[in-house]
Amino acid sequence: MDRAINRTYEEYTPVVEWSHSADASFVKIIVPGFKREEIRVLVDNHRHLRTRGERPLEGNKWSRFQKDLQLPSDCNVDGIRAKFENEALTITLPKKHPSHKAPPATPVMPTPATPKPEPRRPTTAAPQKPPPALPEPAKPTVLPPVPTKKSFPDRRPSLPRKPSDIPAPAIPAPPVPAPAAATPKPAEDWLKEEAKKVQAAAAAEEEEKRMEREARGKMEEDRKMVEEMKKPKVAEGMMGDMDMAQQRRRRGLLVNVAVAVVVLVGITVYVWRNLSAAVGGDGNGAVGSGSYGDEM
Repeated sequence: MDRAINRTYEEYTPVVEWSHSADASFVKIIVPGFKREEIRVLVDNHRHLRTRGERPLEGNKWSRFQKDLQLPSDCNVDGIRAKFENEALTITLPKKHPSHKAPPATPVMPTPATPKPEPRRPTTAAPQKPPPALPEPAKPTVLPPVPTKKSFPDRRPSLPRKPSDIPAPAIPAPPVPAPAAATPKPAEDWLKEEAKKVQAAAAAEEEEKRMEREARGKMEEDRKMVEEMKKPKVAEGMMGDMDMAQQRRRRGLLVNVAVAVVVLVGITVYVWRNLSAAVGGDGNGAVGSGSYGDEM
């Protein structure tokens, strides 16, 4: 496989010679240096004749050729033969219908035509004479009518008929008025109707927008009322927090004042005791002078 990849080919163009005969066509391809086993001949489905070959030269150099030929329209593909001889490939292309002379046809004697029977003609009968007329029958004699007795009219009163026997008078049906033909409306009436429809649609749209604005205003008022109801609670909470802070501050001040008073009282007591101890005195509060005399 590696050797086939590393090959370098030199293209060779062979010489092609055509020759024709009455039964076949011949293709002679001259390929000097090639052997029989190095040549391939193929025919594809499109009636193309492909001839190719490869042979080694020196090292990785190879010589190859390829020749494609179109087969004649009257070529018999199944009968193609190839022959390699004296460095020449000869391909025989037989024809489907060889142009050889056919033997003369023997003359055929015409058969005598049989006469056709003539159609029978209808025979016409001789005209017959009409039969003699028969004598007319005698007319019957008509006798005069015999007079009969006159019948007296029935004078009995006629009985009243039953209501069911008296036919009801026919009541004529009321005439059905014919449907009036639809008269075409003038253009002005049609324009007025269209204008009314447009106005009605605009009024409906305006009413819908007004209702929507009212609904929005109502929602806004409800929201403001809810916010106002929440505000006092917040204020009350803030006031409570402020009161608690003030109380805490007051408590802190009171504690601070009490501590200050206690500290001040303690300091006063401490100072008074020290002064009393330093100066000295009796129980009456008078300062004695004897101590000074002793010191002198």
